[in-house]
Amino acid sequence: MLLLHGLAANHHSFNFPGRSLAEWLAARGFDCYLPNLRGHGDSERRAFDWDLDDYLEADLPAIVDAVLKTSGQEQLHWVGHSMGGMLLFCYGILNSKAPIASGVTMGSTLDYDQESNAFATLASLRPLLDYLPVVPYGTVTHLLAPLLGRIADPLTAFNFAHGNIEPEMARRAYALGFHTIPMSLLRNLASVFEPGGLRKRDGTVHFVEQAGKYTIPTLLQAASLDSQAPVASVEKTASMLGGTVETAVFGRLQNCETDYKHWDLLIGRSAPDEVWPRIAAWLEAHPL
Repeated sequence: MLLLHGLAANHHSFNFPGRSLAEWLAARGFDCYLPNLRGHGDSERRAFDWDLDDYLEADLPAIVDAVLKTSGQEQLHWVGHSMGGMLLFCYGILNSKAPIASGVTMGSTLDYDQESNAFATLASLRPLLDYLPVVPYGTVTHLLAPLLGRIADPLTAFNFAHGNIEPEMARRAYALGFHTIPMSLLRNLASVFEPGGLRKRDGTVHFVEQAGKYTIPTLLQAASLDSQAPVASVEKTASMLGGTVETAVFGRLQNCETDYKHWDLLIGRSAPDEVWPRIAAWLEAHPL
């Protein structure tokens, strides 16, 4: 099983101290692999000049091959959080015969509505961002981590729903979990707000237009209060994809203990009881 982190994040997303989805799945018999994309975690940090194409054409093929070779299996499962799930969509669209038995995405979408998405401000800031080589997101979050979760602050609220994360866990997430984002990647991802949506660097592939080519059986999980991948966007993405696709929404209206935001799906207080079992059930229903 490949567990892939999101934008600016690292493998701690899935192997979080004190609340590890990877350990939980491993205890149930799943062989878990937690890679770090280039520039993340323990991966090499060279020039900050990579983008989506580098992930799809170099990093992910190498990661998939390494997991299959090490495990001795012919197929794998792919669980992706945020951009880690978006990359699954894109990889499946580009590779119709990808050796992936099934997928689970958590807070991931191909559809970005500027009116409801928290990243919509990037579209208006793009001319300014073009003058910056990187966004030092990890440095900022690491410095602010000791202060977070003590009062209602916007950074904690961006990823966690009130009551679904312990303050010390939120601080730990921001201390361990994030890295610098190259502007080349952000410029590439900003295409989600342009006509035709997310595309490859040279414009030859528009992923929304070709979403029907995606045939991997996939469970799309959505958080009730997620402003980064709103429920409506996740459901719209599901409607565009080919193959066997299901959605699962987590929040009070769905009889959950509390509401969820973007990172609560991974490490929220209620995630081990409400979100994680749904992942295991899906994977068990689609054996290798």
